[in-house]
Amino acid sequence: MHEEEIYCSLQWDNPPSEDSQKCLSASKCSGTWCAVTAISCVLCVGLLATSIFLGIKFFQVSSLAMNQQERLIQQDRQLINLTQWQRNYTLQMKNCQTLQQRPPRSGSNCSPCPHNWIQHGKSCYYFFQLWKMWNDSKENCLKEGASLLQIDSKEEMDFMIPSLWNLKEKEYWVGVYQDELSRSWFWLDGSSPLSDLLPTTQKQLSASQICGYIKDKSLFSDNCSRWKYFICEKNALGSCI
Repeated sequence: MHEEEIYCSLQWDNPPSEDSQKCLSASKCSGTWCAVTAISCVLCVGLLATSIFLGIKFFQVSSLAMNQQERLIQQDRQLINLTQWQRNYTLQMKNCQTLQQRPPRSGSNCSPCPHNWIQHGKSCYYFFQLWKMWNDSKENCLKEGASLLQIDSKEEMDFMIPSLWNLKEKEYWVGVYQDELSRSWFWLDGSSPLSDLLPTTQKQLSASQICGYIKDKSLFSDNCSRWKYFICEKNALGSCI
């Protein structure tokens, strides 16, 4: 038997060089780094857009809350003014009812207005020569059982003019103010002035609270924190008119 010899030829691949392995590893790392960088940029842009959106929403909500707060403050102020006017009116009505129930004495002097107050129609007026701000003037009138002057007609305005001329053109607070939101004028009882009795502005006012005063034969507007004289008005006693 012949022995057969089998020859095997084995061919081995040459192992990759060290330089090629480094290049392959570097390319893999470079691709991974680009992917991480791209994802980071997308996240940063998303966070920036979200921050801007939330900032805009916060500003809108803050503005809305401030407007609501201003409206509530103005409503509270009007309610306080109305409450004070009603309290003053109730007090005057009680005094009138008490005096009307008393029978008048023969020969007795009956005065419809307190001493030094000026009567005109069914009202009594007093020109206070005291410098006060508008709110302080209003409180001072309430202590007298009166309120700041309210001019309801051109005839009443004409009555006030001679008295103002005799007082050397001084400025007097009256009971009219401008609403901060609507910029409309109101008397303390909530009514609106006649169109020809609206206060005029002599200069640009930046104050949040603007009130009216009378000078010469017209009504003007000014910062409520200014110091001026003031005029109070109360109902005359009906039994003596």
